[in-house]
Amino acid sequence: MTENNMAYHWRPADPADISVIYDIQCIAHDLEPEAQDVLLERLLLCPQGCFVLEKDGVVSGYVLSHPWVRRAPPPVDVRLGAIPAEADTWYLHDLALLPATRGSGAGSKVSALLSDVAGKAGYETVALVSVSGSQGFWERQGFSVRMDETLAGKLESYGGQAVYMERDLT
Repeated sequence: MTENNMAYHWRPADPADISVIYDIQCIAHDLEPEAQDVLLERLLLCPQGCFVLEKDGVVSGYVLSHPWVRRAPPPVDVRLGAIPAEADTWYLHDLALLPATRGSGAGSKVSALLSDVAGKAGYETVALVSVSGSQGFWERQGFSVRMDETLAGKLESYGGQAVYMERDLT
């Protein structure tokens, strides 16, 4: 990581960050952004799983994550209502970085951070849906594909190239 990239750091997200989170999401997922209230709900349901990437006071990325039910990813752009009582995995809902942050190591750093958060909360796995050709990045973070026909149907709302992945923390 270069000296310039070392200035990036992850901090806990705050509800006041929601408009910049939404703006970044609209850039990163320009074809199918989620509604701002959906993103805010994720943050309010599990603030300990949500972070923003900052450099010199400017937010340039975010991650939203929360407990969920393994192998049952929630549909895109739908409010959850609550974290299910039967939640048995930590679910990484979305990681989005502005283009200028790519190569900074921020993605790897937050992957490790979320694994730590999940482990301390008592979860043995972290799950996600890889989209937009990001599977290789997630494999480098220790995730592996765990697809089957049932999951393929559940991932239709995620668009093409969607792949369910998990990382074992044990």
